[in-house]
Amino acid sequence: MRKLKVVAAALALAIALMMPMSLAASTGTNLFDDPQIRVEDGVPFVPLRLIAYAFDATVTWDRETRSAHITVVASETVIVEIEAIGGFIEYGTAWVPLAFVEEVLVPLFMMGMAPEANERVDPYLWYNLQGTEVRDTTHSTSLPYGAIALAYLEYMSDNLGARSAFTYAELATAIWIVEELLAMGYTWDDIDIQEFTYWEIQDLGLGLMPLNWELVVTSPGVLGVGREYQLRPDRVSQNVVLTLPGESNYKIIVGAHYDSPPYASASDNASGTALLLEAAQRMMELDHYYTIVFVWFGAEEVGLTGAYYYYELLTQAQRNNILMMVNADVIIEGPYIIYSAGSRPELSPAEIANIVDEVIYSMMDIMVAAFDGMMEEVAAMGIEDPLLVLPFDSLEGYVSLITASLLEMGEGLLLMEAARLGLVGPVIDPVAAQVTALAAALNQDHDFDILSMPELITTPSDQLVFLFEGHTVVNLVGLERYGVLDPEFTARLTRYGEFASEFTATILHTPYDEIHFIEALWPGMMAANLEAFLIFVQEILTSRFTA
Repeated sequence: MRKLKVVAAALALAIALMMPMSLAASTGTNLFDDPQIRVEDGVPFVPLRLIAYAFDATVTWDRETRSAHITVVASETVIVEIEAIGGFIEYGTAWVPLAFVEEVLVPLFMMGMAPEANERVDPYLWYNLQGTEVRDTTHSTSLPYGAIALAYLEYMSDNLGARSAFTYAELATAIWIVEELLAMGYTWDDIDIQEFTYWEIQDLGLGLMPLNWELVVTSPGVLGVGREYQLRPDRVSQNVVLTLPGESNYKIIVGAHYDSPPYASASDNASGTALLLEAAQRMMELDHYYTIVFVWFGAEEVGLTGAYYYYELLTQAQRNNILMMVNADVIIEGPYIIYSAGSRPELSPAEIANIVDEVIYSMMDIMVAAFDGMMEEVAAMGIEDPLLVLPFDSLEGYVSLITASLLEMGEGLLLMEAARLGLVGPVIDPVAAQVTALAAALNQDHDFDILSMPELITTPSDQLVFLFEGHTVVNLVGLERYGVLDPEFTARLTRYGEFASEFTATILHTPYDEIHFIEALWPGMMAANLEAFLIFVQEILTSRFTA
């Protein structure tokens, strides 16, 4: 059990390191917090269903004996069979002592086993869809700019909410996107469906952080509570890719993720999804020099998984031909229309070491509180000297462990945190400078107020995949000014205050993220944002750039 507690602490620490530090500071998040472990009379418990999901185990609960029968079978051979006694049921959830998880883990780890992929729900799904009748287009391009996107946004918010990664709802949304593209006049020759499984992502080691099925199932910001029935047993997600050939092989990638937290998620990210749909429809009627690739990414909320998979499939020649990547995510969080354009700086080993020192210094108060919290929690389990079971022997040792983790977590993630703290900024390369000139011209010609904020280039979304690889990116967000909204309301928001600037995210990852609430809070904001962003994106896609 002590060994497992150390593992739990390490996992909680790793997850906390991926959180925006300002969020951890503002919410009082303890790096050792784990909502899936609870302690009763000094005994840690975990939900029985986590064992089923994590290990593909068969579990049955005996109410009379308060015990669970746990069986893991592989190739028709029983690998693990134990009785987990001493558990309890609360609000329909069975909890079992954490100590019994070790009895499941050890045999599986000894044999190098992992859950195996199930058969596809429908291996011919996309092939069969190619034979269905194409309906007429839903909207006409004679409508004002942004009106088509707003209609799509309303439809998604009211009918395609809670599009969590690896669920049937996410799949239904992907099918709807394809149907809309076909109705516009595109053909299956223009569209590519990139399916990927949870197991493939694990094998390839892709994602902003290691993808774990327990995270997919239990994170309140991914699947939500009571929606396990929505999970696809084949654990498949998909990207929808639309290619418009141009005169040049150099391409502009325009991306938005369509999966979401377990809410209507109008802002995150029906807004970006809808923007791309209108842009794709209008680009059918416009000349463009570059090859344009629209990508609706799946599984963004679990580590930018779809974007990482898309980039993994590109050949080196295809990567070399990327002129820029434009990303649209949470563009209706508020009335301020913001873009960031640039590429990543090249850092020397000495600069990286200095950034690590600065990051450690900036989070020292958080680490002291986390260290104290871990000591108290382990002591509450009846262990006299908590340092005997924790993976460090002092606060200094804990800080050294964090420092080593920062050095090992990859230059890209380190760059993201350093940019958030203002330690480094993006490189304004020639292409990014020309994008800025386009925005300035639009502000003058259309009386827009499109703001340039290069420091927001590392907000956590799909553009990071391309930024980390050295490409020019343009990141689009719509935010509110910090401190404008009612304090009692902002106290209920999940991500409020996370950006290190005067602007903030607002209703994303909350039940408030639905179109009718947003319209009541900011009348006319959605239409204004969508119009400006759409014209800006169209200007980028129809321009020629000099590198």
